[in-house]
Amino acid sequence: MDKVGFIDEYGDKSIEYQKSGVSIYFIVTAIIVDKENITTLENKIKKITSKFTQAPEIKSNAKIFQDIDKRIAFLEQISLLDFKVYSVIVDKRKVFEDSGLKFRNTFFKYVNNLLDSDLYRYFPFIELVSDEHGTDKFMNGFIEYVNQNHFQTDLFRKPLFRFGDSKNEPLIQLADFISGTLARCYEPAKIIDNPNRIIEILKDRILHLREWPETSSLKYKLVNDIDNLYDSKIADFSLSQIAQFVNENEHKNDDQVKNQLICLHYLVFKFRINPYAYIYSDEIIERINIRGVDINKRLFTKDIIGKLREKGLLIVSSQSGYKIPCSEADLIHFFNNYNTKIFPMLRTLEQYDVLIKLATEGLINLLNHKEFELNKKLIAVMKSRK
Repeated sequence: MDKVGFIDEYGDKSIEYQKSGVSIYFIVTAIIVDKENITTLENKIKKITSKFTQAPEIKSNAKIFQDIDKRIAFLEQISLLDFKVYSVIVDKRKVFEDSGLKFRNTFFKYVNNLLDSDLYRYFPFIELVSDEHGTDKFMNGFIEYVNQNHFQTDLFRKPLFRFGDSKNEPLIQLADFISGTLARCYEPAKIIDNPNRIIEILKDRILHLREWPETSSLKYKLVNDIDNLYDSKIADFSLSQIAQFVNENEHKNDDQVKNQLICLHYLVFKFRINPYAYIYSDEIIERINIRGVDINKRLFTKDIIGKLREKGLLIVSSQSGYKIPCSEADLIHFFNNYNTKIFPMLRTLEQYDVLIKLATEGLINLLNHKEFELNKKLIAVMKSRK
């Protein structure tokens, strides 16, 4: 099904964030929708908006939404609609401290790159629509970047772009509202007391919130530093391995790698909300299948989780699902989960070995074959520990 992304942003494009009135964060949001559902969705947005304001346009900086309770109430109703959110959230303080991105044009090109690498990972032929007022330099840079760098998988289809007037595009207005609302989770002058409240409301709509530069896991954990259940060495090592994999693979066009990256982005996103929570495979698979692929649980376990583990990434699992480990308890659960599978398999091999020897009067003894030498040793160790 064809997808359309409606783009708007929060914050100043100025890199002079030290100046009064200039935002520290720059947030770009794409609202992703099915093309055939646009009219229906726009009508629903207008109906919800009419309950809050008679203004012709939803604007995040409107007076009514300065009241956080009204903003949250509007967000709760809007979040029930059928759309997805992808955002790039840039902390200009970290970008320009010691970086080659200290120049405005370089900054724009890099953010263009972030948009391209993630949006097109999900949707190779997405149509993008941006507000024609105030974003033309950013969007023109994005168009130029994609035309020069985007790998075409179909010679007869290319990415589509157009500019729209936000006054007539409720979904651009929604992108503006979501960007401005996410700023309440980041911008020091605007941040609310419980920013996770916003993320929790949007959790079913979010494809990915890509923070750049990547920040330490300690910013997100919901525990006190003195909580000995949280092991920063385990968590930071796990996240650093994931970050390295993402950096090395985000420009590859292999479908399996794209699916793996989506899985990792979602695991990290959920970890930032609650590092102790497990995620059921169905929830991750749903995010991957938005691309139009058909990944089932078997393929998910084998080609995504299995391959990532083979490459040295720590992803633990239990009967409750998958997560990035942050404690010794996570690792114990993971080992126990495997034990519940490994030991019954070894016991079955042991039983079959006995039955086969009985049936063949000892003529067939598979565990004496060189190929099964390790199996025999493992069974012996298991028996010795009973």
